[in-house]
Amino acid sequence: MAGAVASHLASKGIEVVVVGGSAITAHLPEVYTSHDIDFAVPTGQGLTEIATALAEIGFLRSGRVYASPDSIYTVDFVGDVPLIEREPIYDYAKIETPAGMLQVYHIEDAIGDRIAAFVHWSDSESLDVAERALAAARMRIDPGRLKRALDRLCPEGRGAELRLDLARNRLQAINP
Repeated sequence: MAGAVASHLASKGIEVVVVGGSAITAHLPEVYTSHDIDFAVPTGQGLTEIATALAEIGFLRSGRVYASPDSIYTVDFVGDVPLIEREPIYDYAKIETPAGMLQVYHIEDAIGDRIAAFVHWSDSESLDVAERALAAARMRIDPGRLKRALDRLCPEGRGAELRLDLARNRLQAINP
């Protein structure tokens, strides 16, 4: 579904990048399936242009997300330039889907994004997803890129610092 939506938007000149938990799903659907597809829009189109394009393929706005009666997935636009913490990400992986090319966080950045959710919001499911993703993709992980993704994280407060330490230790145990 993400490939179909991204391809349609690209045909309208709207570039999108899959971010958040959806990026893990794009790389490793057997590890985690998000039922909302989170997109960032680095070309900066506004919601009016996006809504018009999505309506052409049956996705209508419902609150802050777009839904179609023909899909179990919803679509959400979370920003313009993809970010991990406050740092923009400009380098994306490309995944060929049956419906077309998809730009998505690299797996290492997707893991870093899930760790950020754990650190800042105590979202233990995000830590679990990051661990399972690392275990499943261990042979194709670039350790330097993963380290850079984790180094972007800026925990605020003692609790966040402890969660980041815990996450680093647990990831280190999976991929020494």
